[in-house]
This record gives sequence, C-alpha cells and structure tokens, in this order.
Amino acid sequence: EAVTAAGPGDGDDDPEPVRLDVSVDAYVPADYVPYEQAKIDVHRRIASAREVADVAALRDELEDRFGPVPEPLDALLTLQQVRIKLGQAGARAVSLSAGRLAVSPVDLEGPRAARLKAEVPESTYEPGRSLWSVKVPEAPGERFGVVVRAADALLAVTREAA
Repeated sequence: EAVTAAGPGDGDDDPEPVRLDVSVDAYVPADYVPYEQAKIDVHRRIASAREVADVAALRDELEDRFGPVPEPLDALLTLQQVRIKLGQAGARAVSLSAGRLAVSPVDLEGPRAARLKAEVPESTYEPGRSLWSVKVPEAPGERFGVVVRAADALLAVTREAA
C-alpha cells in the first residue's frame, strides 16, 4: 500500500483493489529475491496489478527468473488476485471479523443471490444493506482458502448472465 501511495497516478479509471486484511504470511522472502531493489520492484508490481492476468504473468516471470514461488510469495500474489476479484465484483469494503468475511456493496437480484447461496452455503446476503457475508473458520490457517473461494464465487455470480 505504501508503494502504491508513493507512486504517481497513471490516470487509470480502473478501481483500486479493495483493502483486505487476512492473517496470512504474505511477503517476498529475502532468500528468494536477494536484492532489496528487486524486492521493492516485485512489491510495487504486485500492488499495481489491476487484472488477475497481470498477477499470473508476474508469477510466471518470477518463476522463470528465480525458480518456484515460495509459499509466502504465493500467498501475496493470491491475496492481490482476491482483492482484484472482489473489486471487479463491485465490492469496496471488505472486513474480516467475528468469524465472518463481510463484503459490500453487493447488489444481486433474486436468481443471482440464490446461485451465490448455492455456491457458498455458509454465506448470507442482506439485499437491504447490500451486504454479503461468509462464515470463516476460526483457525487462521484455514481462513485464507475460504476467502479465496468466496471471492471466486462472488465474481463468477456477478459476471454470469442474469
């Protein structure tokens, strides 16, 4: 976020990815990218990615240059993809507290809301508040996978034909 804030705006109309705080080790390990400037560049490129394909291309580039992506960097790349997907689904506010992931605004008509509920049974949708929430496991290590699956499901449902 600091890298993004420090950089000049490029005039894009693309929305910023939503802010998402999930307890997961997500960073560029020093033993994977040994040069500090290169690590800063990787962080900057991840933070500035606005499309899932951009993150995938960066992952491929990193694997080509430095070898298999270690788990903390994989988590960082995946976290950015989740943020992008939630933003593309229309979300602007995402929070994780009291065992629930809350996403808003989410505007779904009846059939899409039903399909989302079928896809993510542990979720609830409150149309009056434009709020979709998903129960997440208490164990921090299990939360990340649920958040990733929730973002995939929400984006798929918001993009499908009514």
